[in-house]
Amino acid sequence: TYARAGDTPHQQSLRKALDVGFQRLGSIALALETYPSLIANDRLGDRQRSLDTLMDALLSAAGHALEWTLPTKAVLSRAFGIAKVNFWTSLDHVLRPAKGETEEPLHRGIEDAIEEAVYTRLAEELYGSFVGSQTLDDDLRRTAIDHVTDLWEGRVRFATYRFCPILRSAWAARTRAPRVFGTLMGTSELVQLLFADCDERFLDVFTAQDSNEGMIQAFEEFLFDIPFESIEAVRAYMAKNDLTCVGPQEVAEHLGFPTGQMRPLIGGAKALYSSFRRRRVKAQYRTSMEVPGPQRTAESYVLEALLRTEIQKGSSA
Repeated sequence: TYARAGDTPHQQSLRKALDVGFQRLGSIALALETYPSLIANDRLGDRQRSLDTLMDALLSAAGHALEWTLPTKAVLSRAFGIAKVNFWTSLDHVLRPAKGETEEPLHRGIEDAIEEAVYTRLAEELYGSFVGSQTLDDDLRRTAIDHVTDLWEGRVRFATYRFCPILRSAWAARTRAPRVFGTLMGTSELVQLLFADCDERFLDVFTAQDSNEGMIQAFEEFLFDIPFESIEAVRAYMAKNDLTCVGPQEVAEHLGFPTGQMRPLIGGAKALYSSFRRRRVKAQYRTSMEVPGPQRTAESYVLEALLRTEIQKGSSA
């Protein structure tokens, strides 16, 4: 409505961005819809295709060979998700110079749309990491496949915010919660997450009696958004200098960040996605090299707990 209501430079640019964006997104969506359903029974030559055969193929694929096992519809769904982020980001760039009262609700709406699209991509990647895992049991992987297949299948048909709602709550809270450091026990950040409307079930995973050292280390990486190795370096610095607490500036200077700025700093959905990718790569490295530190992300531990609860409920039904 705003784009068609006038002829200011901002509105002209917005109309162009909308027309081009809808055309391009529509092309991907149309291609996506032309492929057969991932959950329907079908035949390709003499081969039967169904959700069961898809599951078997994904379960048997090694982690790095997963890309070659994905149906084309799943690949297009992933491309649509990324294109959707880029579309909303383009609108944000167009409207950024316009800062009047009329545009303010549009800015907020676009930010929410970017967040929704990025969190869906994050959920997809997290489910995918379970699908390709060679260490998790098949029941857990099959349940992850169920969820990610629903996401691939329905990406253009229904709102995707229903995927990983507990994790989405934690992700949204983390982008709003300031990083304090303090005693490096995470107490301040925990309080910040709670007051930022984080679902308490996310925190329960790490405060339960059966939580192990790896889980706590992964949670600390999530809270402080610096690697385990850096957290340990700061702890050693505090012990050496008899410090009971430290601030972000002091941590940045000790770790040698340029101009004393903390890096990386979670400040939005895209930055949090980058944080997840960094933490996941670090975890994979520690696993392969058998060095100390968390071998999974905090999100991975939470998703496992959620899926196991789902499996238990299904078996008792």
